[in-house]
Amino acid sequence: MTLTEAWNAEAPCSDCSDGHVFAERCLDCSETGRSAGSSARHCSVATVTRTGRRDPQALLAARHRFLADGVIPSGVSLPILRSWRRSAAQGLDPDMRPRTEYTSRREMREALQRNETLIQAAWGEVETLCRDAEPAGGIVVLTDPEGLVLLRVGDSSFAEEASAAALHPGANWGETSVGTSAIGLSLIERQAVSVFGAEHFLARHSNFSCSAMPILDPSGGVLGVLDLSTPYDLSHVYTLALVRWAVEQVERRIFEQRFGKFELMHFHSNPYLVGGPHEGLLAFDGDRLMGANRNAVDLLGLTWSAVGAMRFDQLFSVERGSISGAASADDCMVQTTRGSTLFARMQTPFTEDRKVHPVAAFDHEESDEAKWSCAEAGREADGETDAIATRLLRVAGKGQISVRKTKAGTLIYGAEEVEEGEESLFVVKSGRVRCFTSFEGKELTLFTLDSGDAMMLHERSMLEAKKDGEVVMVTMATFRQLAKADPELALRVVPEIERRLEKSIQMIEEMAFHGARYRLVRTLCETADRDGRKANRGVVIDIAPHGEDLAMQIGATRQTVSTVLAELVRCGVLQRNGNSSLVIPDINRLKAELAVQR
Repeated sequence: MTLTEAWNAEAPCSDCSDGHVFAERCLDCSETGRSAGSSARHCSVATVTRTGRRDPQALLAARHRFLADGVIPSGVSLPILRSWRRSAAQGLDPDMRPRTEYTSRREMREALQRNETLIQAAWGEVETLCRDAEPAGGIVVLTDPEGLVLLRVGDSSFAEEASAAALHPGANWGETSVGTSAIGLSLIERQAVSVFGAEHFLARHSNFSCSAMPILDPSGGVLGVLDLSTPYDLSHVYTLALVRWAVEQVERRIFEQRFGKFELMHFHSNPYLVGGPHEGLLAFDGDRLMGANRNAVDLLGLTWSAVGAMRFDQLFSVERGSISGAASADDCMVQTTRGSTLFARMQTPFTEDRKVHPVAAFDHEESDEAKWSCAEAGREADGETDAIATRLLRVAGKGQISVRKTKAGTLIYGAEEVEEGEESLFVVKSGRVRCFTSFEGKELTLFTLDSGDAMMLHERSMLEAKKDGEVVMVTMATFRQLAKADPELALRVVPEIERRLEKSIQMIEEMAFHGARYRLVRTLCETADRDGRKANRGVVIDIAPHGEDLAMQIGATRQTVSTVLAELVRCGVLQRNGNSSLVIPDINRLKAELAVQR
């Protein structure tokens, strides 16, 4: 009986005591088989090596024999074999086009909003992976829990090839849609996997080599997948390690965001690793375990079902209060109820009644007293131009908030301004500030803040003052206290925060659905409506034709922006006005370009 016949007949495996059918015994119970003397059905092999570059044709032939005759190839991992089996059972054919499920614009927008926390937590690691993959010409992909591609950034030439294979935002890369792939396989196996070249089930994906790992929330649920894909003939020796590291950092960021107000336990079997990136993390609400990272689950030998169910005394044989804050001290050695020894420290939750420290000033030459006096004196002159900042200054006591003057070009980094990871409310009293991120070696402007605008400032925030002005910052703990005294303050702030989040989602959406030309035209239209000056020749916008600022706003290279601007000038849609501005002869004609490119 061949392996295929055994599957169809569901014949029990004589070598397995678990009651599995023959196919399950071979593919699910063991990777190596019981012994050289086991049934020949277990050790039929094809000559496929995993050293050096693989022969794609040999691997394709091995897969064909495996699916047609049940011959198990050597050198192919069991997760891949299981995925081939499932893909064939789904009715997929290796030579078919992917059954890619595309989302509508509305559905994609909802998906981006639904996964906003994941996107924000992963953005920094996506950027880092892009830099790591740049020499190899790779791309980084972030998906939701079902395999829907949310982001794809990286090498532009390889991105075109990926788009031809439907690896782009809005496409679903779950296994039922595209067969064996690193994204779909990692979702099913719930572990880090690599799929090389012809190991992909569909032939049109054999030009890729991909490494992916699921991103887990602190309860063990899957939030999404981070994937790094390169041309198939490039080595992935270190790729999976890079992906693992990135996912670990994303999970830690999500853990800290969710449980920042809980009591946290940091631990490891090595005292020098407590506080490092590989430490175990547990969150407790009283004695109950509320969250864990995957390192903690591994170190304690737990399953994810323990989260929300187990208590401190079920995990450790010491009193919780005996664990101090220094992992190197002898009294920080803890015994688990299973008898293992760990080193730990406890981090007490943040409380709102702690002392509020003013945020460090941007302009260190001016004293806090002078800044406060200047802000007080300027309120009446400004009137109600900025209702939020004015109201904050009215209800706050000295020392509770920070008022700073910013000069054009000043950079503001959240990591330097945010205390103990707590977010702050950032309000522009006057001037203009842009919030940006960076990836692929380029800066991307997420949104611009003008007088009266507000946003949440967190550790990953990066801002640049575009015009001289003043900004106001207040920690969220202080803001909540002020909002209790003045409820109208909260009613003014919340809509502003929502508008900033909406703008970020819009930017991500634009990059997912539109090319650089569309994004540039849209930005020119918005700039004209906001800052344009009417003249005899049309609407004048003061922006250098080389488009450095425009490139930052749309997430493209300066060369791409210059090329598109030249095309628009050649078509008569734009005119150059010296070296410092552009003229839009007919704004309606420019806006019509958006409808053409949708």
